[in-house]
Amino acid sequence: MTIDELVRQTLREWSEQAPVPAGDLAGSVLRRRGRTRLRTFAVVAGATASLVAAAVTVPALIQRDAPRDDRGAITVVVAEPDPSTETAADPDSSPPKTLMAAGTTAAYSYYTWAEEKISEDRQVRKMTWHRYDRDLGRYEPTPWAWLDVARGGRAAAFLEKVPANRVGVLTGRGTEVRWIALDRPAASVYWSPDASRLLLTNYSANPDESYVMEDGGRRTSAPSRVGFTVVDLAEGRSTFQGLPQHPDEMATRNDLSWADDGTLVWEHSSSGSPVKRYYDLRGNARAAPSKEADTYQEAGLSPDGRRLAVQSPDRSAIVGVQDLTTGGTVPFNSAPGYWIEQSVAWADDERLIVWACETKGDDDCVGGEFRNRLILVGLNGGEAVPLSGYRENSEVAGKSWEPVFTTR
Repeated sequence: MTIDELVRQTLREWSEQAPVPAGDLAGSVLRRRGRTRLRTFAVVAGATASLVAAAVTVPALIQRDAPRDDRGAITVVVAEPDPSTETAADPDSSPPKTLMAAGTTAAYSYYTWAEEKISEDRQVRKMTWHRYDRDLGRYEPTPWAWLDVARGGRAAAFLEKVPANRVGVLTGRGTEVRWIALDRPAASVYWSPDASRLLLTNYSANPDESYVMEDGGRRTSAPSRVGFTVVDLAEGRSTFQGLPQHPDEMATRNDLSWADDGTLVWEHSSSGSPVKRYYDLRGNARAAPSKEADTYQEAGLSPDGRRLAVQSPDRSAIVGVQDLTTGGTVPFNSAPGYWIEQSVAWADDERLIVWACETKGDDDCVGGEFRNRLILVGLNGGEAVPLSGYRENSEVAGKSWEPVFTTR
């Protein structure tokens, strides 16, 4: 049975139930993303690491602080590198239908979101996830409320609803789902850079619900984050650490993500200074790693560790590239016919995947700055390669989508 068939079977089973399981929350992966010229609300931070072929053993059921028990265990291949480094694009589709990839980086999933009214004065943001199906050669919808695909694209962790009391791990071989019980409900899950652990952010209530105001605006509920859980797949242990939201944060959702080296976790700061707050795995505040930039630019550190994608040092561009050897930062807008709005991921040491709007001459963005597409562009200029079609409005729920890139 392929992933596609598994998803279809699950959807059929759900359709026979009443009511349909709730929780595909669409603010789920949602993070605040800042730009000089625009702000969007959806960001998934994805840490990438060097490719190392590895396998982890996942016990049938992992419980907090439980001793290791390999009875019924399975081997999950999560880190087989994809040997291909060729560029794969779908420049005529938005969202994409076929794989988007370049160099050592690929988008194995993407999501859309929409607001759903759940009562007279409350609504919830729900997400719809699509995962790349290798057998079919295209992205297919999933029934899950949250999804994260491990490096190599062959294993996935997901939540059935938000918040959820368990996390599912879909192996790279076969379609059997292994369920991991959680002491406290979680609303997001991320693979560690080395694909050996899972990081879940725990909430006491649904962080994606909000009040609908009479003027059409939104008022969020009280923050409900209680901490985070780290699941060590090889050891078969799940450890919860209390970490309520920072007192300055009012957003109901503020998920934790892995730092690049996998020893720390971080959260966004709405104050903007610092942009990210770091913690160790016991929840203690820590200084930012030396090779992680305090920036809204998603691409972060280049694969060779020599460069960082940061904010531009002047108004000639939005994105900047910092040379860690010299410490110097230069504006980066080397994309003829486009204005680069946001870095997304490094394809390799010399090329970036970015969101960009179309320009003609010295005019502003054609159709507005929220009409943009993914392009591949080299640090030394040259022709920009479109990877996707244009999002007509990246700010509007139901009309936009967000890719999640990871190492091939």
